[in-house]
Amino acid sequence: MEYLWLTIGWIIYFAMHSLLAIRQVKSYAFSHGVSAQRYRLAFNIIALITLLPILIISTNIQSDYALEPNKALKFSGLILAGYGVVLGKRAFKSYDTKAFLGLGPLKGEAVFKTDGLLRHVRHPLYSASILILAGYFLFDPKWNTLLSVSMLTLYFIVGSYFEERKLIREFGEKYMKYKQQTPMFIPKFWRRS
Repeated sequence: MEYLWLTIGWIIYFAMHSLLAIRQVKSYAFSHGVSAQRYRLAFNIIALITLLPILIISTNIQSDYALEPNKALKFSGLILAGYGVVLGKRAFKSYDTKAFLGLGPLKGEAVFKTDGLLRHVRHPLYSASILILAGYFLFDPKWNTLLSVSMLTLYFIVGSYFEERKLIREFGEKYMKYKQQTPMFIPKFWRRS
């Protein structure tokens, strides 16, 4: 029953997160005087606050191990998660972090970027997040961790599909060409200079 509640919690979180990200909801907020910066800040605060109950549910589940824990697995998890953190830090160099978090103004219209890690992978922040999640599972290989990591990874994959549809509408052929040349999640550093 605890796994069911955890699953339901993730589904509600994903639905709410997706609802707040759609254009119609943003347009409604903007038409009622909410600035893009304030909307982004509120979005991030709501995402963080609504994530806390799910994490509490997950940590309170008395779960068996999906894999037998050992030092090699834990070490591998730390290495994978550490690489994810480094990748994420590098990925943020292509973005305005303050604007991303809602702490600074958004700079005009959207700009099509292919600098930094974006030259090698279309979704570097998702890639970094997936590595961190996989590392966390290897560090704590319990069934509740596997459930949460699997659901989050699936959400990133589905979310990237919808994000790319938006980017195709926004940038057209330019994004289509980029999409054909650049992998989605697994960077190919040897392909593009």
